[in-house]
Amino acid sequence: MSTCNLEDLFKEGVVLVKGLPGSGKTLLVAKAVSQFKKAAWFTFYETEDRLRKYLSSVGVNPPAYIFDLISVGGREAASFIVERVLQLKPDAVVIDGVNAISGEAERELVHAIFYHGLSREVPVILVKEGTEVTAADYIADVILELEHRIYESGVSIRYLKILKSRGRPQQYVTFPLVITERGPVVITPIEKNREPPSERLTTGAPEIDEALGGGVWRGSLVAVVGPPDGLASKLMVLTAVELSRRGSKVLYHHHKVVPTFTKFAEALGVKWQRPNIHWYYHPVSEHKSLTWWFKSAQMVNEGEIDVHFADQYEQVVSSLGVELLVEAARVYQTILKRPVTTVLVFNSYEAWDAASKHVGSIVDYVFRFEHGRLVANAPDFASPIEFEFKIDWEKRRVVYTRR
Repeated sequence: MSTCNLEDLFKEGVVLVKGLPGSGKTLLVAKAVSQFKKAAWFTFYETEDRLRKYLSSVGVNPPAYIFDLISVGGREAASFIVERVLQLKPDAVVIDGVNAISGEAERELVHAIFYHGLSREVPVILVKEGTEVTAADYIADVILELEHRIYESGVSIRYLKILKSRGRPQQYVTFPLVITERGPVVITPIEKNREPPSERLTTGAPEIDEALGGGVWRGSLVAVVGPPDGLASKLMVLTAVELSRRGSKVLYHHHKVVPTFTKFAEALGVKWQRPNIHWYYHPVSEHKSLTWWFKSAQMVNEGEIDVHFADQYEQVVSSLGVELLVEAARVYQTILKRPVTTVLVFNSYEAWDAASKHVGSIVDYVFRFEHGRLVANAPDFASPIEFEFKIDWEKRRVVYTRR
């Protein structure tokens, strides 16, 4: 995938940002011009007070100057903008809502920008609702189009498309756009070869570690699948406890206010509340956009987490469908700054079978649990490795025997 520095796209020439209402145009442009100290924002849609309050509420610093053009006629708008720009000498100019004026008035505005050389001195950013091609498209050095897809399940995914980037090779590139508490973030994956892993991480079971050559590779993506009774979750609690006991920092996020699957650990006499494990409740309903995966990757980075358990993923699949999973994995892995081992737990064979058609190729290990039996698929082995297992109440753990 091609890469680009999006901030650089707003630093010179004429930039056109367009898209349907609600796609995030205003937020994206406001975030982009926050790098300038004296930006001037001209809007055909909002009053100065409302725009400042809105931008502040979503974590974006408002521009230095805001001018309301609602009461200014189309023909007078061009003169008004040029006069204020020449008077204030801002370091960036935003004209929000060029589609609010007639086609002839838009052409006059474009002519004024060129005639007075505004875009030669500072970047001029035009914001337009809709995706049709008008006069602004022809003179723009950069064209960015925002798209907001909402699926039947309620899943919401925003994208930013680079349709034109004069003098640069990044044309027709699409990036996910995530709206966070700190404003919009464009996910720009850096294309690089994945470094081969060099360390193993214990699975918490010595028999499985031995069969795998020391455990799973650190930094892997692991899927753990089990029946609907929560067996996979119960076993992963034991794994998380063992990892924390050996010094790993663990983030365990789950979708129930009270994680009842910990009762299994308690029955074995295993203390699951340990200093190195952070239990994080996160409702399934908040998975409907890419924001959660961005936030979870940030939590992993900031907490210097070694192993991240994402439990009860069957609920995510059943509630939201599988459309979001590929983009979610893409966003999550892009944001990670350390070799974190991520474990996705599915308490449903059907949910995993549906998800695997979309994310199976990026998963490194698959551990499929049935009652008394485990089938492990690992990248180091062409064939699955099979185990039988049973609970050893005296040793307070699960014992595995290779078949």
